Amino acid sequence: MTTPIRPILDMRLRPPIPAWTCGSVFRTAMHYPRNLVSFKGARSAWTERLDLLFEEMDSAGIRYGVLMGRNSSGSGTLGGVSNKEIVEAVAQYPDRFLGFLGIDLEAIPQGLAEVEQYAGAPNIKGISIEPGSGVRPRWSDDPSLDPVYEAALKHKLPVSISLSGLLSLLGGHDMTWSDPVSIGRAAKKYPDLKFIVSHAAWPYAREMVITALAYPNIYVSPDLYACTKGMPFSKDYVDGANMFLEDRTLFGTAYPTKDLQEGVRDFLELGYREDIIPKILWENAAKLLNVSL
Repeated sequence: MTTPIRPILDMRLRPPIPAWTCGSVFRTAMHYPRNLVSFKGARSAWTERLDLLFEEMDSAGIRYGVLMGRNSSGSGTLGGVSNKEIVEAVAQYPDRFLGFLGIDLEAIPQGLAEVEQYAGAPNIKGISIEPGSGVRPRWSDDPSLDPVYEAALKHKLPVSISLSGLLSLLGGHDMTWSDPVSIGRAAKKYPDLKFIVSHAAWPYAREMVITALAYPNIYVSPDLYACTKGMPFSKDYVDGANMFLEDRTLFGTAYPTKDLQEGVRDFLELGYREDIIPKILWENAAKLLNVSL
């Protein structure tokens, strides 16, 4: 196993703090460990101990974890976390966490007001939406999302669009809502906006990497779907990064879904080119989020 050259920036990490554990978000994120023997989960996740998470982050070489906002109006079992709690968490642990503000797509004006309130807070690095798994699923180029994209441009923040078949199913919908084609249309309409596709539209991996190839403002962040040995379609993300997405592929574990050390180990064994591994683990995300050591 190759040792990472630089610290790692984990683009999707939900810590065991009350903001996550008091509702359904943390339990839902433990879907794979609770249902599949191949996902053992982390000790800190099963015990919900933050001190253990910090030890596991240090052991895995993870410098920062991104707290990806979720506001879903109770769609399915997804739950949500308030932006106030995200801002407080990254302020309390500025050497551990970065935050993305979540917008409830059933309450966009309220979400935009919170973006105005919190966008300048320390360690707030982006905006997060989940259009394919909300109470009313929609495509990423739905006109109702234009104010979100315009707010992101105003505050010079990237937008994370979380898409996966499982996420749509847990939201109570069918998996077709995770198709990434509509992200391409949004990226074409807003060429100056950076789009991060969290979960990378799995299982539509081929469609995702081709969409990103066509639009240089799309970043692919497959997290557990490209840091899990044997995960179906993970090779498409690896091939995409090795061929043409080396500067726009991001690393994530989706903790607590994945044990951190296991996630890093599996990532390093999936076949990424040695010369692009530092980019994916740190450099691409650090540049995108304006983070330094």
